[in-house]
Amino acid sequence: MPSVKLPRRRVLALAALVALSLAQGMTPAFSIDEEEVERARQEREQAALERAAALADLDAAVASYEALNAELQEVTFRVARLRSQIDLYDSRIRDLRDEIRGRAVDSYMHGDERGDLNAVFNPEEAQQSIIAREVLALAVDSDSSALDALLATTAEMERLQAELDADSSRLSDLRVEADAVVVRMNELFAAASAEFAQADTDYVAASAALAEQRRREEEERLRREAEQRQRDAIRAALGAPSEGVPMSITPGFICPIAAPTSFIDSWGFPRAGGRSHEGTDMFAVYRAPLVAVSDGVVRLSTSSLGGTVINLYADHGVKYFYAHLDGYAEGLVDGQRVTRGQLIGYNGDTGNAAPGAYHLHFGMRPGGTVAVNPYPTVRAVCP
Repeated sequence: MPSVKLPRRRVLALAALVALSLAQGMTPAFSIDEEEVERARQEREQAALERAAALADLDAAVASYEALNAELQEVTFRVARLRSQIDLYDSRIRDLRDEIRGRAVDSYMHGDERGDLNAVFNPEEAQQSIIAREVLALAVDSDSSALDALLATTAEMERLQAELDADSSRLSDLRVEADAVVVRMNELFAAASAEFAQADTDYVAASAALAEQRRREEEERLRREAEQRQRDAIRAALGAPSEGVPMSITPGFICPIAAPTSFIDSWGFPRAGGRSHEGTDMFAVYRAPLVAVSDGVVRLSTSSLGGTVINLYADHGVKYFYAHLDGYAEGLVDGQRVTRGQLIGYNGDTGNAAPGAYHLHFGMRPGGTVAVNPYPTVRAVCP
């Protein structure tokens, strides 16, 4: 099997770094580009080709195994048949030997019926072993077919035994070869699968990282476009501050007083010192809860005019002004991040408000610059 080039570790490392940084909401310090993904794709294709080649080798190994297995079965069958035949011939040989032995004994015991045997049988001139051989020879001469059958059967059995020995040896060799082929098959399959799986994992990881990076980049692009539209809308609204701003500039805005309130459009009303009113006075009971109209960061301060004050810098780019508070919510600190609807203070009459005229002076500055009339905005959401 040809050696397989390991996939680039850099692709997987970059993918992991990008995924980690994106999961943590950070702009990735490293980025993965289409070139890296394409390289991973090419390496996966190469691994697929090499896996195909390995599988072709595997097919050849399977064919070899099947051939060996077929021969193994054939030889096994032949060995069993030979053993059966040998057992049969062995039984036949025993029968023939018994038959020949019986004839020899019969010839010896009935010598008066066989003249040739009397001529040979002379205890005084020959040893018993010679007489026995002569007796056997005379017996065989009388019926040579039994001996011929014995010799033929013995020869055939010896031939079959030699064939059995050869087949048994071949059977052992075949089993060794078959075991080796099986091991090779497993090695080929495991190696091919592992290489492709690694290449595929790298490619999938790189593709996923690139897709996530593109998704975040698209989100960032859309966010910048939305911010730009917000800035454009704010600039347009600043041309006529007395008319307020469209609700699109204050997305998710809620009433700043979480209690019944009454108010009128008092924008531009004259104030002491030649000033004009730049907000909406929202009257409510003493210490009525005041809430954040949006997610953002609060800045806490006091002044002779506004008394206890909160400036809320909303995430959507509008600065909201809360004045005349009786106090802050417990635990609220300067610079704290708050969420929409969170309690931030209480309605009061601090600063230059008339004693007992408990109200919230609520102001709006889109982009944190020019004040605009908040009345249309609060009128739309406050009961």
